[in-house]
Parts: sequence; C-alpha cells; structure tokens
Amino acid sequence: MLSPYLAVLFGVFYIKNAFVAVLFYHLILLVCIVGINRSQVLKLLVSGFHRYTGPVISLGGLIPGIVILLLWPYAKQPAVNLAELMGQVNLSDVSFTVFVFYACLVNPFLEESFWRGCFKPASWRPVPIDVLFAWYHTILLIPVLKPGFVVLSFVALMLVSWIFRNIYRLTGGLAIPLLIHIVADISIFFAVWKIIQ
Repeated sequence: MLSPYLAVLFGVFYIKNAFVAVLFYHLILLVCIVGINRSQVLKLLVSGFHRYTGPVISLGGLIPGIVILLLWPYAKQPAVNLAELMGQVNLSDVSFTVFVFYACLVNPFLEESFWRGCFKPASWRPVPIDVLFAWYHTILLIPVLKPGFVVLSFVALMLVSWIFRNIYRLTGGLAIPLLIHIVADISIFFAVWKIIQ
C-alpha cells in the first residue's frame, strides 16, 4: 500500500524526474492490479455507464481545472514558480506535452483500477483508502501551495475518492469514475499549461 508513495517520492524528490516517478508508480499499480484483481479489471472499467447520466456527471471533472485557475494566485506559495519547478523534474516544452498525453490516457485507467477496483469497502462513509488516495496526491502539493490550501486540497481529494468509490458502489462499475477522472486530468493539465504560459 505504501509502494505508490515510495515510487513518487523517489522519482520526484530523489531522481527529480516526473516520468521516472510516474512510470515507477504505474508499474507498481499494474503489478498490484494483476495480483489482486486481474480477472475483473477490464470488466469493471467498462461497467456501470449510464448513457444519460454518465456524460453529464463526467463534466464534473472540469471542476478541478477551473478551481486551480481561479485560486492559483491565492493558493500558491509566494516564491513558487511553477514552470521552474516543472523544469526541475524534467517537465518542460516537449516532455511536458508527452507527459500530459501519457498521464491523461494511462493514469486514470490504472488509478481507478487500483484505488477503487482493488479495494471495495462496503461502507458508504469515508474509509482509509479514501485518505490514502488523497494523501498520495497531496504530498506533491506541499512544496507548491500554502498550508491552508494543502489541507483544502487533501479534503477535496478525499471527497473525490469517496464520491468515485460510491459511484462504483451504486453503478457496479468504474466507467463513470473513469470518465470523470479522464476529464479531471485533462482540465488540471490545461490549468497547469495556462499557469506556466
């Protein structure tokens, strides 16, 4: 369960290469998915889609990008230069574009398969997997955001995990959380691109 944390901490903070971090993270997720839930993964990813509500609910994935664009001037630490930070982890120009395409096409499938597909708590309430998902994403925000916004991001990500998990519980599949996740990743990377311009 700590493997995703170690992958990103090692790749981002030690090797200082976002690609290495994400590839290592995805490799760990893939090994876990195959070991825990191999037979059900593809079925889960295409199950639970509702043709009327699915597309509408998926538009909720636009919210993170909009929030980032609106709050960035207030949320960022004063000395933070996002373009410079991205350069420090080898994400600039062409590498950023390739990273975005890879992250938006691969990451949502692996994360939904792992964080929701492999762990199926029966509770409607927040559970430890929601906290672990949120904290995993939040640790990368600590050097970038003011402390209050780090906490706010953690709570928002925990809520997102809880919502995705309960959509999965209600629909019996991960298709809608997957679509929301894809739209969210696209909107987040668009916001980052706008900020670094």
